Amino acid sequence: MINKYEQYLNTIGASLDKFFAQQKPYIFCKEGCAICCETGEYPFSELEFQYAMIGYTELDEEKKQVIQAKVKKIKEEKKLSKKVSDKKFLHECPFLLEKKCSIYKHRGIICRSYGLAYYTEDKSGKTTFTMPCCVDNGLNYSNVYDQETGIISSKKWAETGIETEPVSHNVSLDFLKNNNITKELELDFGEARAIIDWF
Repeated sequence: MINKYEQYLNTIGASLDKFFAQQKPYIFCKEGCAICCETGEYPFSELEFQYAMIGYTELDEEKKQVIQAKVKKIKEEKKLSKKVSDKKFLHECPFLLEKKCSIYKHRGIICRSYGLAYYTEDKSGKTTFTMPCCVDNGLNYSNVYDQETGIISSKKWAETGIETEPVSHNVSLDFLKNNNITKELELDFGEARAIIDWF
């Protein structure tokens, strides 16, 4: 299954690279910026987590120990948070070390697609548009995003003078895990959980 998954990542990765390149005037991701890795749930399927752990096994012992300590601390914090709140438990990704992904080559699908504006369609055909959270930090799409209306503004886009239109792609997790490529490869992602719940 891992070989098939790597084939899938190569194919889907090429599409994502194309989308990021097309949207480059609106993408402000750079090395050392880890906002998207500092507060989240990080949904991983069983297959993604198995692949992430391959990357983990390749790390040196010192990094493994740091990750193990982070996992222990996060799990303790999650237990305490359940006692005081029923809100989503958000935390730093355990694989984030010194503002860098320690398993970058083996990162999850959400990590590969995050940063793009995207849309989803429900069964009734209703479309929902979602911006990356870093838009509120003056990063991705902030140069064309209208905070008041919560949408990309055609007026702000015109003011930038950028010819490439800011567009949304269907890069939702549901679509990325259920498409013609995954069907052709007969990929079984397995159950999905917040990453911390796999440890």
